[in-house]
Formats: sequence, structure tokens, C-alpha cells
Amino acid sequence: MKMALKDHMTKKLITVSLNAPASEARRLMSNFWIRHLPVMDEQEDYIVGMISDRDLLGASSTETPVSKLMSSPIKTFDINTPIKAVVAAMLEEKISAFLITKHEDVVGIVTSEDMLVLLNEILGKDEADRWSIMELFSSPAIQRTAYTVSQAGI
Repeated sequence: MKMALKDHMTKKLITVSLNAPASEARRLMSNFWIRHLPVMDEQEDYIVGMISDRDLLGASSTETPVSKLMSSPIKTFDINTPIKAVVAAMLEEKISAFLITKHEDVVGIVTSEDMLVLLNEILGKDEADRWSIMELFSSPAIQRTAYTVSQAGI
């Protein structure tokens, strides 16, 4: 089984414009079945933030600009970062998606769902069990327990 970050990230990024309305971000998430969108400043051709489905819940209007809802600055990880370090950051910082870079260029995104799919592969579960595992590990209580165990070095 491959345990490199590059093998467990999404390489094709779907982005949303910095000035797009919240409704556009919601449409993209719905159409592509994703929960996170890198936010692009198209004038500078640079990713300036990240917006999640949770961020959209805070929109006072469907016309609220993405720039008012996004998280910025965003934390990134180099493509050679050990998966364990990425998972630890997800748990410690309560962030469910990070951009992945190679020589400072964004080459992908890794999400908590990507890490659950990896866990599923490690555990050898079949497709029918995948969803129950993802539901289990998305529980805040399980995430706190995993963090505590990680901190204790168990």
C-alpha cells in the first residue's frame, strides 16, 4: 500500500473566484460533491484562501462574496510531508483540508475524507463498510479521543 501524501490527495483542484458570490461556491460544491474550495485571486493568479461548506452556513445572503467567508491565510503542506503529520495537524487544529505544495506551487488538496479512505484501505474494509467508518470517525468524540491518544504517544 502506498503511504505517500501524493497518492492520497486530490490533484485536480476545483477553485472559486475571490469575488464570486456564496451561491457560486455552493453550486460548485454541490456539482462536484466536495466540501472545500480553494479561493483564487484571478488577477494575481494565486490561491488566497479556502472556503468550506461550513463557512457557507455563515453567509447572510447568497450574494455574500466568498472573500468575506473564506479562511485566510491557509496552511499548506509540502508534498513530501509524512501523512502522520498532516493527520496530526487536522486533529490538533480542527482543520479538515490543507493545500499540498511542491516547490511552493499548489499541486493538490488533502481532506479528512481522503484520510478516512486511506484508513479504510489500511483496515481492509470493503466498500459497504466505507460509509460507516467515515461516519464513525467524523464524530467529534472520536476525533477528541484520537487526538488524546496521539498526544499520549499510544
